[in-house]
Amino acid sequence: MHPILFKFGPITIYTYGVMVALGIFFGSLILLKLAEREGIRREDVADTAFWSVVAGLIGARLFFFIYNPQYAKPLYRVLFIWEGGLVWYGGVIFGALTALYFIRKRKIPIWKFADITSIALSVGLGFGRIGCTMAGCCYGRECHSHFAIVFKDPHSAAPLGVPLCPTQPLSSLANFLIALILYLIYRRRRFPGEIFGFYLILYGLFRFSIEFLRATPKDVLGLFSNNQIISIIMLLAGLTILIYRSRKGAEEK
Repeated sequence: MHPILFKFGPITIYTYGVMVALGIFFGSLILLKLAEREGIRREDVADTAFWSVVAGLIGARLFFFIYNPQYAKPLYRVLFIWEGGLVWYGGVIFGALTALYFIRKRKIPIWKFADITSIALSVGLGFGRIGCTMAGCCYGRECHSHFAIVFKDPHSAAPLGVPLCPTQPLSSLANFLIALILYLIYRRRRFPGEIFGFYLILYGLFRFSIEFLRATPKDVLGLFSNNQIISIIMLLAGLTILIYRSRKGAEEK
């Protein structure tokens, strides 16, 4: 696709980095706007969001190099986050732990915060997957459909000259669609935690499905990827949250 947006002398601007930055920007705007509606202080949300994003990027980058150590040559390339190379569940783990710390410290309503974060996160991931499309990371397996993507730019992370399943644009569209569905549910939310539960279910179902089209190693029984196992856990956690919060959450309204 188009991994390098433009060059200005010795400065190279990568499309992936720009898309990630746009995702953080628009996701943060949505989070702050919804926080006002929930009566959560802007400064608490801003601090929680900022440090969670920082921790999430570190976690996502760390997990990428754990699974792909060959890209850490030379080692300082670990710092080149704008070139692409993030593992979503590494970011979720580090970001969530950081968010929980601030939620407890600032006494933020955890279920309300989880609800609005789910919408903002989906929008952010939608932009991030556009970056993946441009950079060629997270590419699909070889296919010969009319919708296949062929990467030709030598800076792409994907194999060159091979028709691949368009997993990145599909993931982008899916994340934006999930954000829209969650927002529509949010407008008629019955109890705090409902949106978060639906997010885990919707994203878990999509991620489990798209993994069959991705060139991800199927390390579990030779049939499933690690991402699919995590997706199943997300799905079960979402169902559990919906059941639990439907019984307990109404009291917090």
